[in-house]
Amino acid sequence: MSCLGVAAQPSDTLRVMTFNLHAGHDATLERIAGLIKRERPDFVALQEVDHRTRRGNSPHQNGRDFITELAYHSGMQGLFCPAIEFSGGLYGIGLLTRHPFVEARNHKLPHPVASKEQRVLIEGTFVLPGGDTIIVAGTHFEAFDSLSRVEQARFVNALFAHARYPAIIAGDFNATPDDDAMRSLTACWLDCTGPEPTFSVKSPSKKIDYILARPKSRWQIVETRVLPDKLSDHFAVITTLIMSHR
Repeated sequence: MSCLGVAAQPSDTLRVMTFNLHAGHDATLERIAGLIKRERPDFVALQEVDHRTRRGNSPHQNGRDFITELAYHSGMQGLFCPAIEFSGGLYGIGLLTRHPFVEARNHKLPHPVASKEQRVLIEGTFVLPGGDTIIVAGTHFEAFDSLSRVEQARFVNALFAHARYPAIIAGDFNATPDDDAMRSLTACWLDCTGPEPTFSVKSPSKKIDYILARPKSRWQIVETRVLPDKLSDHFAVITTLIMSHR
């Protein structure tokens, strides 16, 4: 029974993960998929995702389609967003989902410094088991230029400012909580992660991986964890959220 005798509103509980794969240098796709399968997330935002590339420092991954294989081994569906052509293939980000999608879109992020890598955002519209619709997005911000990150944060805020449905965005934002880009984002989005560092696994010192949700009033954090598994140079992060109905 809720306070004041008012019936509690129905809600949806979701588990959301974000994980920068370090292009698979540190673990096989099967091990990464095993981690995902163990945690049973509804959605996973993935960064540094290869598609048919060839890398001299991780030949065990050469020619592989990361998203398709991770989806298969984890029992999920996969969506891929290429950022650049790289080493005979493509390199970008992706989403894994347990729920059907009705629309998916890829967006190029602002790229004010031509010498820096093009960054992208993947956005999907999904239907939950109870019939609710939700937007889930993944991204990977610029690592080496703070002004680029600020422009990318502004783009994200504008893109979702009038979103028709509640939204989650997750990824590697390459920014600590006091970075101007994160200040801009958390003014509009609820930070659904804790203060623990997510990078690097060898010497954890910075929180740069996030799960964010909006509108803030629709979301409640049940639990958030930085997973201890050392399968990349980043730790994976998983958060359980409750989305309340209006």
